[in-house]
Amino acid sequence: MGKLNIPEYSVLVDQLRVGVFVRIDGFSWFNHPFLFRSFKIKNNDQIQTLKELGVARVICIPEKSDVLPTKAEITAEKQPQSVPPKKDPADADSASNRLWQIKKEKFERLKKKRQSIARCEKAYASSLNQASRVMKSIAGGNVNDIPQIVSFISEMSELFLEDKDSTLHLMTLSATEERVYYHSLNVAVLSMMLGKETGFDREQMEALGIGALFHDIGKSRIEKKILLKKSPLTKPEMTLLRMHPKLGVEILAKAKESLPRAVFEIIYQHHEFCDGKGYPAGLGASQINHLAKAITIVDTYDNYCNRADPKDSLTPYQALSIMFSKQKHLFDASLLATFVRCLGVFPPGSIVALNNGAIGMVVSVNPQDALHPSVLVYDTEIPKEEAVIIDLKEEPELKVEKSVRPAHLPEEIYEYLNPRTRITYYVESGKDTKVKS
Repeated sequence: MGKLNIPEYSVLVDQLRVGVFVRIDGFSWFNHPFLFRSFKIKNNDQIQTLKELGVARVICIPEKSDVLPTKAEITAEKQPQSVPPKKDPADADSASNRLWQIKKEKFERLKKKRQSIARCEKAYASSLNQASRVMKSIAGGNVNDIPQIVSFISEMSELFLEDKDSTLHLMTLSATEERVYYHSLNVAVLSMMLGKETGFDREQMEALGIGALFHDIGKSRIEKKILLKKSPLTKPEMTLLRMHPKLGVEILAKAKESLPRAVFEIIYQHHEFCDGKGYPAGLGASQINHLAKAITIVDTYDNYCNRADPKDSLTPYQALSIMFSKQKHLFDASLLATFVRCLGVFPPGSIVALNNGAIGMVVSVNPQDALHPSVLVYDTEIPKEEAVIIDLKEEPELKVEKSVRPAHLPEEIYEYLNPRTRITYYVESGKDTKVKS
């Protein structure tokens, strides 16, 4: 059935049938067993539940309906104000009781998801602290701390290589963290996710992770006023900034014997592009290390999402769209396609509209099934601290319809969803593992 260009209108519950899209007005979210106030009728149990709840009328939304309601058998003037329950809702066999049970089970899963996110945020904070502390030491010339980074990356490699059910979470980040460190951890996590899906072996994964953490270490030799400058860089400043790959290699030169050669190639080549117009050497596609090509994709994506001035940052959706539609020639085509597949069309951090009219923010995605992310949904009747997180894999009738720019959100929705000014990710293992403190 095509789109129905008919305004919303009130209908009797007796007029409903499977395929009609409805909205329940006048009922608190906590007083009905449906996950949303707006939904498409998918079975007669839902109609019966409305009757058992005493709902007389609902709002029909033709634009989202597959079929229209049946004709009313009584006129509006004679309609009852409420429909007496056909069956006691407390009855274990009642339609509403069955839906209440489903809603309860979903909330149990939601509780576990919140616990999962909390564990992941604890692990992220611990990893960021460990990585930043050791990287500061190494940037200061203490290469004796490099084994700690190697061990850290080895553990991450094991997680990625041995666990097929890892989930990529959007993280809440302290505003006090220095950008270079959360950027480096972001690039490490996303690069290793990409490496896993590409089929890199353990040796490649470890070189990839170490190279990702160290890829910008050369920036420690550049004045912060240049790194944090919000206005365009002058030509001399840009020339200096473009020296950071070479400076990074120099910083780690003392550790040449203890690090894989690929790590140095990653650091030196992470700004080289497949069209030969990158820096510092302007290498062609065939001359660039394959691992460095992976880092280049992730580094570009994260720099788009986390610019020095948050107001200039792109949404994850915008970043991927630009890279895939306008900059394909810069990247390895196969690696870019895999990266997009891992993050999904709507990566964590994207504000999205669902096909039932709800607005939410993507908070996590399973790279194995990126088309069905988990979405934190805006609902005026639910405190934002308890906002519902919908796993689209469990709700086959729901799907993401489009991306929404945060700036286009009404103020109340923006404050509720709290879009991240900085997009940071971390991966949680699907295994029941304890987080190290």
